[in-house]
Amino acid sequence: MPQLRIKNGPAQGKLYPLTAEVTALGREGPVQILDTAASRRHAEVFAVGDMYFIRDLGSRNGTYLNDERLKENEEALLRVGDQVRIGSTLVVFEEPGPAKRAEEPKFASDEEDIGATVELQLDAQTEYVEGAAPAAESVHYAVLYDVAKAISAAFDVKTMMQKVCDIVLGATPADAVYVFVSEAGKLVHIAHARRVGRGELTISRTIIQRALQHSRAILVSDAGSDSRFSSASSVVMKGIRSVICAPLLAHKQLEGVLYLHSGGVERAFTDDHLRLATAVALQAAVATEAIRAHEESRRKLISVFRTLISAHEQASPAATEGHSERVYATARAVCQALELPPAAAHTVELAALLHEIGRFGAPEGAFAREENRYDYATLGAKMLLKIDGMGDVAAAVEAHLERLDGSGGPKHLVGHQIPRSARIIAVADEFERRLDAFGKAPRSADAIKQALVALNQEVAGGRFDRDIFNALVVALRTGKLTQV
Repeated sequence: MPQLRIKNGPAQGKLYPLTAEVTALGREGPVQILDTAASRRHAEVFAVGDMYFIRDLGSRNGTYLNDERLKENEEALLRVGDQVRIGSTLVVFEEPGPAKRAEEPKFASDEEDIGATVELQLDAQTEYVEGAAPAAESVHYAVLYDVAKAISAAFDVKTMMQKVCDIVLGATPADAVYVFVSEAGKLVHIAHARRVGRGELTISRTIIQRALQHSRAILVSDAGSDSRFSSASSVVMKGIRSVICAPLLAHKQLEGVLYLHSGGVERAFTDDHLRLATAVALQAAVATEAIRAHEESRRKLISVFRTLISAHEQASPAATEGHSERVYATARAVCQALELPPAAAHTVELAALLHEIGRFGAPEGAFAREENRYDYATLGAKMLLKIDGMGDVAAAVEAHLERLDGSGGPKHLVGHQIPRSARIIAVADEFERRLDAFGKAPRSADAIKQALVALNQEVAGGRFDRDIFNALVVALRTGKLTQV
């Protein structure tokens, strides 16, 4: 539920959930502004569906949205983080989000002596004794099997690494497991798993640097009792008793590190844990390299399609320049609001960009007649089916003109007979077409409001998916979609 928060002044920190359709701000409003420059009813925030707008009510001293004064009775769209100023009082529009899973890791600032370590060369060969079957081996196999399953099902690095962290946390005595990956020459924290109630953790930068520098997995055991760590605040002050840092190394390319820590002597890591963490890190590194290669290929493919579509829209008198790009951006924001899995989102995004590809090369007016109005969707799907791996994209393109009540085409599908990917593109396409009538982007808040109100009526009439429309509204409100 969106809310207003008083940012300064006598009522600083006070929250006002926006539960009513219209909420007044002023000296006597439900949102009381204790400011001499405020009028009795100074401004109001009102809802249009799940969208929220602010309007000045003819106040004497004006209402400012992000330091720009609103005209009298002017309506402006509110996005999360916007600041409304009345006199010297600041009011923030926000939407409380879910609590973070755990705090971000902090790095130690002190240089540390990590002389007391066990190191495992990543190219070392393990020697096996015939007939021997250590009990730990069966545990290792089970864990590595779980990791392999998680890797095979993941479509993006962050999702994969989160699963890896969860598995490693459950398979070791670690209090916390972190993954840092290399992005643009820097290590970036992308995933972690922690046991409840273990307190604050500071990451040992020195241990990570040592592991990366020598491409070796490192185990530091019972560091808290080692006199050589007496000046290492990240080990002693934070109570870290045992640390494992395993590089993510694939084809001699460092992708990051897997970092485990345990805060108790009874939960200290062993050599077996070091070997297990190293094996997991190597698996994850190879998968990371493969996922990144796939993402790079996808980016190049989208770049080619964007160039071709832009050239077509500029050359065709019947095309609206930039329309496909805007539908792509809108569909992508809706996918984020719906929290679709990456694989499903990628299908939607590509189909949104290509939803009018069937118009390529067609003579002007080819689809103007009533009996031909769905033909470009069918032609587009046929074109895409000639490209390997584009079956789901083709299905979404073909069905994006279908409507839930059966009034669309080309197959007159009804309800959930229409793929969800096509239903998302239908909402994005219709929204952008309505905005196209107001001229080039960016459009005014009034244009957005009118487009949403009209589209909401179509939703109420049963032509478009209500959940997807609501996701569009959330995307606009939370700033996931800004250039409209």
